[in-house]
Amino acid sequence: MKTGAKTPEEPPSPSDLEGWRNVSAANGLRRLRPEDIVAAIQHVGPHGDQRLLAALITHVSEQLLRIIKRLVGKNHRNEGEDIIWRAHHQLIVAVLKPNSKDGQALCKSFRKCVEFRVADAIRAERKYAYRNQPFKTQPGVADDGEDTVETIESPEEGSEQAAEVQQLLNRIPDPRKREAFRLHMDGCPLSPGIGTTSIAEQLGISAKTAGDWIAETKALLKIEIGAAHD
Repeated sequence: MKTGAKTPEEPPSPSDLEGWRNVSAANGLRRLRPEDIVAAIQHVGPHGDQRLLAALITHVSEQLLRIIKRLVGKNHRNEGEDIIWRAHHQLIVAVLKPNSKDGQALCKSFRKCVEFRVADAIRAERKYAYRNQPFKTQPGVADDGEDTVETIESPEEGSEQAAEVQQLLNRIPDPRKREAFRLHMDGCPLSPGIGTTSIAEQLGISAKTAGDWIAETKALLKIEIGAAHD
């Protein structure tokens, strides 16, 4: 029995790998819904037919970039390139995770899922811009007695205080740990939540690792702040 798409609009079933090979070889992927192609990718899986998987993912990746670039204006930092690649990376990862929220959403409503993730990436970029404004810090103590570093008012740009604070933060040697701490200071959760992007997700690490990095950075900041006040 011959396999493959019966019409240009009707795809093979996700399990019909020979049918998908035929469609890909005939350059027919562009005539199919991206939802169906994502379902096929998830059926093939990361350990399946690598040539077929590469063809399907390449096609979906190109579709993602076209949609994302239309949604992101050039009025953002780096003309929106950071937002574009943040959203693209998160969605490509989701394509290969059928049990994830985005992985399931891409099979049901591809464009709506992309729009949601782009909006989330734009919010993250705005938070990044805000976080990287100089801010004043001071040692503090939490309710349980644990030493903390508190963020208070933002010093005026170009002030001597702002320069000192930025210099202090730059002493944290690992930029990823520094970013994890800034996300933490901004209220970003360690683990994913409804409608939110977690520290672990943004940095591509586990929630435990993110927590360890934040604790380590707190300790380093405490040492640096103490030295600055000696």
